[in-house]
Amino acid sequence: MNIKRCLLIYTAAQFLFFSTAAFPIEYDVKNYKAKWADQRATSVGDVVTILVQETAKATSSAGLDAENKHSVGISQQLNSNSFNLDTGLNGSMAGESSTSRNGSISATITARVTEIDQHNMLKIFGEQYVTVNGEEQKITISGYVRPEDLTAQNLVVSSRIESAVIELSGIGEVNDNRNPNVFRLLFRWLGF
Repeated sequence: MNIKRCLLIYTAAQFLFFSTAAFPIEYDVKNYKAKWADQRATSVGDVVTILVQETAKATSSAGLDAENKHSVGISQQLNSNSFNLDTGLNGSMAGESSTSRNGSISATITARVTEIDQHNMLKIFGEQYVTVNGEEQKITISGYVRPEDLTAQNLVVSSRIESAVIELSGIGEVNDNRNPNVFRLLFRWLGF
């Protein structure tokens, strides 16, 4: 009888000790995340992976065709002598210009949620540096993401980012040659 009583007290003590009902856990309902739920970004500071697949093509052309004609004539007669003076000015101008630009970027970049707006959209910002052949390239992305556009893997495609700003800038010789300074232009003109 003593063993049954001890076993019952021991079981009751373990039940009370390990029971969550005995020790209620306080949590904030808005910020609660289950351990095994999808790991989607829901709050400031969370990280989002962005699959950037962008292609841009632009073409612009303009043509100009203008013609001007001006003439002036003076006629004068004194006694039996007549004097006529005619002068004219003609001009024409024609020209065409066109420009086209193609660009594409394909990258995977991680961005951080910086704020959540009143419509529950996640404002994101991220930047990544990549060095290729001594050229440093910086990819910057920002915009707003709807939580429902995030996959279960916390991934969003760049075409689903509202007000997206995607910049690709470079530092190095290729970029320097694209925007040469005065000395580089002078040396190039001199043949160096």
